[in-house]
Amino acid sequence: MLTRSFRLVWLGQVLSQGGTRLYQIALLWWLLEQLPASSRGLAAGAFLVVGVLPSLTLAGYIGRVISRVPSRTVMLRAEAVAFLAVSSLLLVSDPPVWSVYVVGLVLATCQAFFDPTLMKALPELVSPADVPRAVSYGSSTQPVANFAGAAFGAVLLASVGFSGAIAVNALTYLVSVVCLLLARFGSAGGAPGERGTWAVLDMVPGLKPVLLVFAGVNFFSTPTALVLPLYTKSVLGAGAGSLALLESAVWLGLIVGALVAPRIPVRGSVTSFGAVCVAMFGVFLAVPGVIVSLPVYVVALVLSGFCLGVCNVKFMTLFQQAVPDAVKGRFFAALTAVLSITFPLAYLSFGVFGDLLGAQVLVLAQGAGLVALGAVLARLKAPALV
Repeated sequence: MLTRSFRLVWLGQVLSQGGTRLYQIALLWWLLEQLPASSRGLAAGAFLVVGVLPSLTLAGYIGRVISRVPSRTVMLRAEAVAFLAVSSLLLVSDPPVWSVYVVGLVLATCQAFFDPTLMKALPELVSPADVPRAVSYGSSTQPVANFAGAAFGAVLLASVGFSGAIAVNALTYLVSVVCLLLARFGSAGGAPGERGTWAVLDMVPGLKPVLLVFAGVNFFSTPTALVLPLYTKSVLGAGAGSLALLESAVWLGLIVGALVAPRIPVRGSVTSFGAVCVAMFGVFLAVPGVIVSLPVYVVALVLSGFCLGVCNVKFMTLFQQAVPDAVKGRFFAALTAVLSITFPLAYLSFGVFGDLLGAQVLVLAQGAGLVALGAVLARLKAPALV
């Protein structure tokens, strides 16, 4: 049974990430409304790039910090700084655009510390037998948060204004701080050792090729956050309500996939199983490139999210089992950085090509790339357990 402390940490993180996603969606939609059609894709892509820079550029430092500083301390500091950063926007009645970008960079930095620390801390919050279930819930944190943010974020600007979104986000960070103060962390055991953040990837045979494939998966999948508003506005000719529905469909699929993943048996190797998931994810993601229909798009996004959610849990569980506790902090920092490497290139390139080629071509390109990566993953061996 999952402990009270784990449930507190999980609830706090769902709320804080949900508040941040709600704020981001409101801001992104506002940007699309303000900018001319010829530059929407590039400008939106540049905005999203800000959110991935810290985990990419600070990976080595983050790995060292979370390996030596207690998990609870790192997480508390990250949420407290995020609360202060968001609250600062409330001090100005009409904050300039540049200040919003600066705050976005601070929030991304805090999240870059929090995410790998949370994965490292799972053995400190639950018993070894409950780690697979904890991974399932941990992997669903972002989907649940994004589902809640998508359900309300796209319409929040029209109802309570941008200042309302800021206030809600600040409140969610404060609640997360309280949850962390109430939680109790155990000890995962093991000294941090002297290996560098990137060197820990060499400890587990077969790990690097798998991570590189998933970096490629991220390249084709994460621009969905950019493609959805472009497709909604330019192809469907719909508004914020339809965008909220499509965003919710993605995250609903991810939530269901993550939560049911522990009950789905794996026949053969994890890489073979994951290859099927990645390929099906790509097939479903490409459907709206052929069929222009809001209901069809909703169903396709739910199914694609389900495939990705199952795949994520299976591989994160494998990583928890394969990586020694003593280097988990460095490993998850390196993992976050590897998966973030393609984010800036993906957002900017998909943004530019979205302006030139249109959103329908983008979803077809996403699907084709993911199917190809599924074929590559099927040929790899699963990382060895140590």
